[in-house]
Amino acid sequence: MSFLYSLIIVIHLLCWAIALGTWIAAARTREPNPGMAHAAAGALATGLILASIISITGDPNHMKLGVKALIAIIVTVLAFIARKKGPQTSSAVWYAIPAAIVINVVVAVLV
Repeated sequence: MSFLYSLIIVIHLLCWAIALGTWIAAARTREPNPGMAHAAAGALATGLILASIISITGDPNHMKLGVKALIAIIVTVLAFIARKKGPQTSSAVWYAIPAAIVINVVVAVLV
């Protein structure tokens, strides 16, 4: 079970890295890559799986898990909005994506 848990963590972190990396790659042109939205959705899905495993096997920090889930949902929705609107994505949506990803990582590490 430990190996499976570690594997899901690796996939979760890779999804966040891909989401942020594809945003950085498209930052200048503001033409979002569809991979950004799919990576954010993958990070959300694997995060929910990890939260379920933690809830079953240990003593979860429900506040931390709730905040991280909310931020992941926001990132996923914003990424799909950016994918749909393309280069006409508003600045608020466009710059909220990496900000929320970084906030999610900070919450994961420091809280």
